Amino acid sequence: MTAYTFRDEFDGPAGSPPDPATWSYDLGDGGWGNNELEVYTNSPDNVFQDGRSHLIIRATRQVTPGGQGAPPAVSYHSARIKTQRSFWQLGGYFEARIKVNSQRGLWPAFWLMGENISTAGWPACGEVDVLEDFGYSTVQSSVHAPAGPDAVYSAHQDLPSDTHWHVYQLRWSAQGMTFSRDGHQYLSVSRDFCPPPAWVFGPQNPNNGGMFMLLNLAVGGNAGVPPDTTRFPVD
Repeated sequence: MTAYTFRDEFDGPAGSPPDPATWSYDLGDGGWGNNELEVYTNSPDNVFQDGRSHLIIRATRQVTPGGQGAPPAVSYHSARIKTQRSFWQLGGYFEARIKVNSQRGLWPAFWLMGENISTAGWPACGEVDVLEDFGYSTVQSSVHAPAGPDAVYSAHQDLPSDTHWHVYQLRWSAQGMTFSRDGHQYLSVSRDFCPPPAWVFGPQNPNNGGMFMLLNLAVGGNAGVPPDTTRFPVD
């Protein structure tokens, strides 16, 4: 039997939140670094277990009529959960089984951020996007290493997207990172892809004690505003 350092099957009762001992929330609006439109909540309207071993992150759209001839006001709500301060890991193996509803203007992601973000900031903490979907015909995996206060070195690869369940996997060693879907490797990033000391993903960087996981569903922003053809709610 595989010995896991962390495991969550999301097997709680229907309508229940993710385990609060493990998962915390980013809350509120403000663009979240990508000019996003959503307000992140901890409401069961936006994040819940379905009673069948699935976690649902749901983006909703609300239209409020404008007064005195003003146009309607449109607001979006969604969720972003993380294991910051409860679980992080330096190297090793990460995976999640995910099904994406790929629509324009939506930006779901399974990703990792350096546990030292509160002291080092971004991008100095590093970022690894195991899965992102921008509402087109592909999903993407990326490694982002700091190249300055607001710049990054990036290595990424796209894969065709579909409506099926897939297991997205990351293997992280001292030499670099490899990404797979359902056991088929499609991207390998060596630590040599960026000059020292930009590779912050390892014990050679005393400020990086590992990375924590995030799951979220963003709306709009750099992914584009949802067009009228995007059907809400989106899971």
